[in-house]
Amino acid sequence: MVVFHRPRWSLRLQALVRWLQWREVPVVADFDDLVFDVSLAEFSPGVRNSQLSLEKTRQQYRLNHRALALFKRVTVSTVPLHEHVLALLPSVAVHVMPNAVHWRWHALAAEGQGVTARLSRPLITYLPGTRSHDRDFHCFAEGLQAFLTDHPAVRLAVTGPLTFSLPGVAGQLSVRDKLPFARFHACFQDAWVNLAPLEATPFTRCKSALKVIEAGWWGIPTLCSPIPDAARFTGSGALPVQDAGDLYHQLSELLEPACYHALSDTIRTTIRPMVDVRLLAGEWLQWVQEKV
Repeated sequence: MVVFHRPRWSLRLQALVRWLQWREVPVVADFDDLVFDVSLAEFSPGVRNSQLSLEKTRQQYRLNHRALALFKRVTVSTVPLHEHVLALLPSVAVHVMPNAVHWRWHALAAEGQGVTARLSRPLITYLPGTRSHDRDFHCFAEGLQAFLTDHPAVRLAVTGPLTFSLPGVAGQLSVRDKLPFARFHACFQDAWVNLAPLEATPFTRCKSALKVIEAGWWGIPTLCSPIPDAARFTGSGALPVQDAGDLYHQLSELLEPACYHALSDTIRTTIRPMVDVRLLAGEWLQWVQEKV
């Protein structure tokens, strides 16, 4: 079995896939983002945030689609991605393999503050992994600025590349570079609430709720944009946000000790079975064996 993550077409890739198929070696293409539908290239975060040109992105998407067409088996991370693959290639066998926390996290113990301490020094975290999340963050900026202004004891920690401005609350902000994955779990140890804003586009509709998953593993709730994958975790870590007023209201509620204690306990116990990579890998192996 050979899995190709985000394959991009080239003569070398085509020759390799054909050779493996000729040798009767099962091959699978794996995609975790909507990067293969040329008609939707304009919604790429790289384009939306002026990181890449539309033409360059279309070229990449064409190559991704051409690579996708080489495979009879495809795995994706969300149900909307499943729908997109089948719309483009109806004869392909597609399996949804949801994201999970890294298996090493199972052995990690919480190193930070307890729930009561989090409430005494509330820290909001935002973790942009790439430089293409400026527009996403802007979706929460208005409500976040209002809340920070009214609650000067609350802090916001941004870990990763982000261009943003929250006038009047600079003293409550901290920004640091993206951490290597081996230390990434440390971002959640003192967090009170996590943020996962996404601009509403066809691309983000297909995104995984990975930030909800990672924060939820440590019992941290995530205020997030209402994407389909996050809906799986309603009541288990995901708190969908409709607008600036809703963001302010939910943050205010989470300052209430009874509300926060109950929610944090519920998150930790309910989300872990849903994001256990060992269980998900077992389902994936069963699907692979059925398709061989």
